[in-house]
Amino acid sequence: MRDKLFSVLGIESGEESMVSMLLTQSVFLGIFFGAFDISAHSLFLSIFDEKMMAKGYVVSGVAGIILTALYTGLQTRMKFRSFAILNLAIVTLFSLLLWLAIIFSPSKLVIFLVFIMLGPLNILAALGFWGTAGRLFSLRQGKRLFGLVDAGLVVGIIISCYTIPVLLSFKFESHNILLISALSVMIATVVQIIIGSKFSFVTGKEEQKPEKSEKKRSVLTAFREDKYTRIMGIFVALSVLTAFFIQYSFMAVTREQYPSEEDLARFLGIFTGSMMIFTLLVKLLVFSYLIRNYGLRTCLAISPLLVAGFTAMAIIIGMTMGFTPEAASGFLIFFLLLALSRLFSKALKDSIESPSFKVIYQTIDEKIRYEIQSGMDGTVNEIAALSSGLILAGMGVLSFIKLIHFSWVLFIFIIIWGFIAIMLYNEYRKSIRKALETGDEETVAEDSIKSLFPDNRFAAENAFRNDYFRLISGDYSPAESNMSPWYFRKIIDHSTSNRDSSLIPLLKKLNSMESLDEENRRLSAEIAKRLEEVVSDGKAESDKIVSARKVLSGSRLPQTTEILRLLRDNSVEAKRLGIFIIGKFRLADMLPEVCDCLNIRGLETDAFSVLKTFGNEAGSELERFYLASSGNLNTSKTILRLLGKIKTRESRIFLFSRLWSNSRVLKESALKCLIEIDFKPDDEEKDKLHQIISETIGIMTWNLSARKSIERSNDAILLKVINTEIVRWRSYLFDILSVTYDRSSIVKIKENLDSETVESVNYALEMIDIVIDEAIKQKLIMLLDAVPDEEKLKNLYQFYPVEVPEYNKLIEDIINRDYNLVSIWTKACVLRNIMEIEGETIAESVVALLFSPEEILQEESARIISQSGRELYRSISHRIPESYRKRLGKIAEGEMDDEEFLLARTLFLHNCFPSVPEDELLSVAAQLKYHKDFLSLSSQATDNTLIWTLSASGIPARVYVSYDGKLSEADINAGLSGNISYYTLSLSAADDFNYQYPDSSFEIFRYIKSNELQIF
Repeated sequence: MRDKLFSVLGIESGEESMVSMLLTQSVFLGIFFGAFDISAHSLFLSIFDEKMMAKGYVVSGVAGIILTALYTGLQTRMKFRSFAILNLAIVTLFSLLLWLAIIFSPSKLVIFLVFIMLGPLNILAALGFWGTAGRLFSLRQGKRLFGLVDAGLVVGIIISCYTIPVLLSFKFESHNILLISALSVMIATVVQIIIGSKFSFVTGKEEQKPEKSEKKRSVLTAFREDKYTRIMGIFVALSVLTAFFIQYSFMAVTREQYPSEEDLARFLGIFTGSMMIFTLLVKLLVFSYLIRNYGLRTCLAISPLLVAGFTAMAIIIGMTMGFTPEAASGFLIFFLLLALSRLFSKALKDSIESPSFKVIYQTIDEKIRYEIQSGMDGTVNEIAALSSGLILAGMGVLSFIKLIHFSWVLFIFIIIWGFIAIMLYNEYRKSIRKALETGDEETVAEDSIKSLFPDNRFAAENAFRNDYFRLISGDYSPAESNMSPWYFRKIIDHSTSNRDSSLIPLLKKLNSMESLDEENRRLSAEIAKRLEEVVSDGKAESDKIVSARKVLSGSRLPQTTEILRLLRDNSVEAKRLGIFIIGKFRLADMLPEVCDCLNIRGLETDAFSVLKTFGNEAGSELERFYLASSGNLNTSKTILRLLGKIKTRESRIFLFSRLWSNSRVLKESALKCLIEIDFKPDDEEKDKLHQIISETIGIMTWNLSARKSIERSNDAILLKVINTEIVRWRSYLFDILSVTYDRSSIVKIKENLDSETVESVNYALEMIDIVIDEAIKQKLIMLLDAVPDEEKLKNLYQFYPVEVPEYNKLIEDIINRDYNLVSIWTKACVLRNIMEIEGETIAESVVALLFSPEEILQEESARIISQSGRELYRSISHRIPESYRKRLGKIAEGEMDDEEFLLARTLFLHNCFPSVPEDELLSVAAQLKYHKDFLSLSSQATDNTLIWTLSASGIPARVYVSYDGKLSEADINAGLSGNISYYTLSLSAADDFNYQYPDSSFEIFRYIKSNELQIF
């Protein structure tokens, strides 16, 4: 129950104690705020009139500015842990001293002192509390938990407000309310001591790295130089001014209505408590609805509009029916209208205006955002408060000014405030446009693997293979920039073992490199000399391989017949040298032969390297070969990557046309290429892209309905799978948007949506409103808005009439759904989740998957069929192709271990490489081999293998990298007992994966590097 409560509140594991302590402190501080406020006002207004209250505002404002300055100064000179305790201890001491002063000397001066200390003590306590919260939570935690902690303060205020009338009914003296506030802040101080001793604070040094070259702008400088900031400041100042005027008028009539100190305290307790509940309800229920459906303009204008309405009615009633106690009915209505003004003013300020300003702050440059925000909340707020006090005090001095005149002046200020709200919204929209226009483009790395320095054996050998063609073509920059000893060792080993004379120029270059150690330089010279002797030996001329390498190391243009002889040879090495010769001598008329090698196992990477060097010359041939080999998905992806590097008009048009491919994978690849070449569509192309976006939103709507169905069935396994599917389609959607519109704008929209705060999401929706075309804007906003899935589906129903299916119907729909709409992995997981076939329709769907080209679907369908009865499988087994009938028969007879299933192997690899999607890991998992015992492992041992030792429970106990294939049972099984099994993966599978998925291979390479410490 306790864990469920923490989960509902958004508290993650490990945060329970910290959040509980902070919540406890926030509640007691809330009691302090509420009790002190009611006590100070009831004591003050029972002795002084409202004119004296205005003077109190002035003195309190000055005191607040002084104490805030002292707080800031001391904070920079002390450790915050000690300072936070000292700060609350001082607030506690002041509160106790004020209570004691009233007990022993209840003079007017003491009561005036209590009133003027209300604001400063509240500010000190609040600054200390939020300073503690800000240092306890990281930025991510703060976004998630600050709202919860803030609710604790509100709850504390509500508790104190409703407790006071109850206490007063038991003859509790009103001045003793100060004791309650003092005791509450004392408890908060004790909690602060516990927090300081139990938890560590973030110092802020790591997060705040001000640029020394940039001079910080103060809020006053920004106010003077920037119109947007200036209007923002005026809006804040007018908001504070109207709040003070409303508070002043409300307290004045309340004093007349409840002249007794106890009656006044009782009323203020009930009123303030009700006001805080109303504020909390508006914040939780109204704000998100209002800003989502009516936008920021309404949120900014609603406070001036409503308060102006109540003020206008109060003026009319006061002028026509009277506003003094002598006019009984008129005064009562006047009082009620001012009370409503106070209620809505406070509630809307805290629940709508403040969150709206957090949205506005998102548009300010990050370099000065927090300075502007603190300036608005601090400097501007304090100056406005002091100015309000001076204006109220000045008006109070004039004898002809009556209470009704304050409402007249207030109404004028509200009208100005309303116009400023409209101006602020217009400037806000301009600021968004400006931010979108000046957005910085993100630099996307060509290959993720390049960010991993090849300082380990496997990465260095992989780098050499990828660099080989450049090295033999005379480009020595890879060797010059690579300082890994493994890299140079691979060059020397390869040159020696393969008698590779094409590397002679490189070896001579290494011999002259002063940055290389003496031993490697000596070896380079010796090997180069030996290889030259081999080349000069006339007997070697008859060896095609040696002869081809001699051509590569020289500058003589070879004959076409020589190259064709190499390409027609059965040897992969001969073909490799043939395409290298084509590449080195740039024989563009032989590009078709190089393209053919993209389909030959072991030559894909080499053909890719050669074709890449031809650039624009290879464009038309690549397009032709793409159409000729459309059945080969991996080859098609490779060609798209190559076309993405050409950047000609023809290649752009070809890539754009691939967005209508019948393969989801190719669509995704084409999109990434279009983003990489910074494709800018014309109007006609943009219309076509809008159609794709609309279709994608429809697919995502179906996925949302599927998720809703799974949630209702409490299927945690499938929920995780469908969430992965949704994330993939969301990424696809943003890729399309990046091609259709300015990429930097879409990146900003996505970043704000990913922050998942109310403010950032609504800022993103405002950007969508500006950037996105009307044809798809409404659909996109409905899909991306931060609302529950049920509400999204309801909103999107007008465009995509999708119903939430029954669970069993959904399972069948996913199995039969197009491969381009739902991934192979999702289908496989759905099949694994079926315990038994129920119904003829689902049986037909599962049987059909036995004939799927996907191995994982064949296995899972065979497993389900065998569970439902082996006779069913035997009745259809004769129709299964012989190429995999034996394997499926083994599954049907229950002879295959769970670890041998492709789904289990994929899950195993995903646990090792969590950031790599399961769909991409399927090709690697297909090469992962399971061994029941060491005998099986040793009999199939090969060089360059990754080995996992599995305990009896199937959990990996150790990981090894074997480069020589020599295995020792004692070493591998050291410290383990029971049934030990193994998984092995050839390192060539990682090479293949890097070729097919360069953006995802980083984690696999890093994993191998981290486990190379354990090498056999």
